[in-house]
Amino acid sequence: MQSDNEELVQKHITLKDSAGTYQVPGFSEDYAAYLEGCNEGAGYSGGFVMAVGALIALVGFGTMVFGPETITYNRVTGPTLFQYVEMYPGPIFTVGGALFALGTHLYAKKAVSREVFLLTRYKLLAHDGKDVSGEAQLRYLEGDTFNISIH
Repeated sequence: MQSDNEELVQKHITLKDSAGTYQVPGFSEDYAAYLEGCNEGAGYSGGFVMAVGALIALVGFGTMVFGPETITYNRVTGPTLFQYVEMYPGPIFTVGGALFALGTHLYAKKAVSREVFLLTRYKLLAHDGKDVSGEAQLRYLEGDTFNISIH
């Protein structure tokens, strides 16, 4: 693991032409190590928790904005669920926001594609030394081999 003071040293790939097939030594090992730290169902579970959190937060916010100023209920039977929502829109909104934040945290543990991983770990340089990572189109072929073209 890296310490907080250590910078992530970004490797670079020097492109010879505007399009071609390139070998990236050590890429498959780096990607396999990355996949070990990812959760397999993180995209689905994180998305579900985000959706539930957004829905709960929307109910709380809508009740704060459009809810009644006074609430009356029967003292014998107590308030209904809807009346509890009207009484406590702030905490409901907070719980929804917390669930949404938890969902985004879970969703972030989703594995990215090989192409995205390559762009985050490697800098693509043209033959003149210019960084062309934002202009590159990548396609994974197999092993450590990528087809890289510049547009």
